[in-house]
Amino acid sequence: MEKQFSAAGQGLMKVFFGVCLSAAYVLLNTMGLVLVLMPLRVLSAIICLAVFFLVFVGLTASSVAESGYRRAIWCARISAVVGLLAALSVDNPILILSLAVVRQLLELAGIFVVCRLSGRLMAERDGATDRRGELTWRLCVLCGACGIFCGISIFILHMSGRMMLAVVAVYLALQLLVRLIFMVFLYRSRGVLTAR
Repeated sequence: MEKQFSAAGQGLMKVFFGVCLSAAYVLLNTMGLVLVLMPLRVLSAIICLAVFFLVFVGLTASSVAESGYRRAIWCARISAVVGLLAALSVDNPILILSLAVVRQLLELAGIFVVCRLSGRLMAERDGATDRRGELTWRLCVLCGACGIFCGISIFILHMSGRMMLAVVAVYLALQLLVRLIFMVFLYRSRGVLTAR
């Protein structure tokens, strides 16, 4: 069982690096949309593929310890396809927004699965009840839902330039906060699962 915990911890570290890289995806894609710069969006699509690769490899390694991680792999696969479509969509803001919302929901579903399963593995590993997984996914869902609301409000309210930039800044801050919270959880999980 010790090898399985260690494999899960090492897999979660790869997911950690993928989540770090996903922050660059969000920044470049959002800036590409706001500034209408297609090269930034193409670069974000390339980064989206790298994020998927890291998350896929990490979750596959973690599925040795817990087969439930395979559900998160499916969320990552579909999210990567949707993220690529969103990054490469041109001149259709409603389509881009719809794809971004779907990608965000899939990402939150993956976070939920990873947090629940990792929390359970950590509880098995050290014998203590661990609520960090539950707290993490709840915070991520809250921030993600607020981010989705910000994105939708830009299109519904037809905001002026300054107001739109303020909402985009809040959206970016919430997206980065989700990633930061999740990265802290992944790093700590890796520590618990690989400790000897």
